[in-house]
Amino acid sequence: MRKHLQIYQYFTIEWRETPILLRILLYFTILFSSTYILAGCVVTPILLLAAANSNHNHTDTSQSQHFDGIDEPVKLRSSYSNLSVAEVQAIQHISIRKKKKWGFYGYSTIKHDYVLKIIGDDKVVIDHATELMWHQSGSTYGMNWEKAKRWVKLLNKRGYAGYYDWRLPTVEEAASLLDSSKNNDRFVDPLFDKTQGWIWTGDNYYRLDAAWRVDFFSGLVDWDIYYYAFYHVRPVRAMK
Repeated sequence: MRKHLQIYQYFTIEWRETPILLRILLYFTILFSSTYILAGCVVTPILLLAAANSNHNHTDTSQSQHFDGIDEPVKLRSSYSNLSVAEVQAIQHISIRKKKKWGFYGYSTIKHDYVLKIIGDDKVVIDHATELMWHQSGSTYGMNWEKAKRWVKLLNKRGYAGYYDWRLPTVEEAASLLDSSKNNDRFVDPLFDKTQGWIWTGDNYYRLDAAWRVDFFSGLVDWDIYYYAFYHVRPVRAMK
């Protein structure tokens, strides 16, 4: 204890005998060094934490922008046209089993994403793959092409499922419903009413007074005369 006291008294005497200017210089040197060391202890972890957070945020953003495996919607022609057999046989997203002079037997290659929805008392089938909304059933009886168009006008007047833009499908849209195998004796998804074995499209055959139709009994796409053929109506509308 005595030895420690002697050392303390020695340094105290020595400090007091040190010139004032030298003591001030030593004081600021010690103060600056302490401040620098303390600042380093605080700032360094902060910088390391900020860098870590920056790297973490960058990783999260990269993952949130990962869209692999998501298919883009298939866009099908929605405006009507006068089409030859060759033009109909060349439509996209169709696998043809057999070509005929008046059309073809085939099925759609689209990976559909059908959802049945009831709006009020009305049933619709939404296809997210094509962004189309279909009348789940359609007409319960067959009619000629001119009456089919009038039937859709009456549907719009009523506002089926709350919409007023229903129409006959194009041949591309109607053919997109064809399945590769039969379901309940129809080449169409079971979500749809199977009453409608044949349906009209809004496309004309380019030479005669005829329009294109789709046959769900056999998977056939062909044309028939406007006035003397009687087929069902399955209206469609675009969701966007």
